[in-house]
Amino acid sequence: MSKTTKDDYVQSVCRVILYIEQNYNSELTLEELSKVASFSKYHFHRIFKSIVGESMGDYIRRVRLQSTTLQFMTNQKITQIAMNSGYETNASFSKAFKKHFGITPKEFAKNAKLKRGNKMLEPKIVELDDIEILYVRRTGAYQKAAQEAWEVLMPFAYGHRIKNKKNLMGDDSMMFGIGHDNPHVTEVDKLRYDACISWDDKSVKPEGEIQSKIIDGGKYAMFLHKGSYETLINTYDGISDWIVESGVELRDLPILEKYLNKNPRSTKPENLRTEIYIALV
Repeated sequence: MSKTTKDDYVQSVCRVILYIEQNYNSELTLEELSKVASFSKYHFHRIFKSIVGESMGDYIRRVRLQSTTLQFMTNQKITQIAMNSGYETNASFSKAFKKHFGITPKEFAKNAKLKRGNKMLEPKIVELDDIEILYVRRTGAYQKAAQEAWEVLMPFAYGHRIKNKKNLMGDDSMMFGIGHDNPHVTEVDKLRYDACISWDDKSVKPEGEIQSKIIDGGKYAMFLHKGSYETLINTYDGISDWIVESGVELRDLPILEKYLNKNPRSTKPENLRTEIYIALV
């Protein structure tokens, strides 16, 4: 297979993955997704499985169920959570949920609202504009997936010279990480991570594994994490307690990390700063 053809396949699959993640609460058909990919429906499901490692049906089901985990910390009823994630009945949702997570939605909701005894965090409420980004997706343990994703994205960013001899990582660029899955309940090899940089100059086009999308603007709760990326999980536990205690209503969007240190490898771990954004209604 030529590199051009393989890149075309990867681009098509990435388009479909993004489409699924933005529309999973709707009915998704093979014909519809094949049109997004611009491939024949008779062959695309095989291409998808070859690149992603699981069938489209399994991927859609996992994305739908994973989207519910943060909602269980709020005051939403299980029936509403089921509808939000694209399930027509409570029974079908409960059956799929238990098969995937090993416990019922009621049990999961009870566990999700248990206080962990963390120091209560207080966020800053902010409004973000839409942000256009270039990104690379990797799956697996978050630390490893993040490293691999950035090792693809950064050479692309620095290697593309654009107007005025500048590259994509100028002074105004922003670096983000998006972890789509809850590591407490998702298999390690299925964790999805996006390494992202803000993107202004459209003369640079995505190619191969490099994709583009928009981080939705709007109202967010912003928490500041100080210290190494390895200790982010502790801040996330504190954020979970805040969600439960505050009773906020969440938007159905993944958690966003903004990395404030442009060169983390040359920064002492205790000096690293990360803003964590939770989308609010």
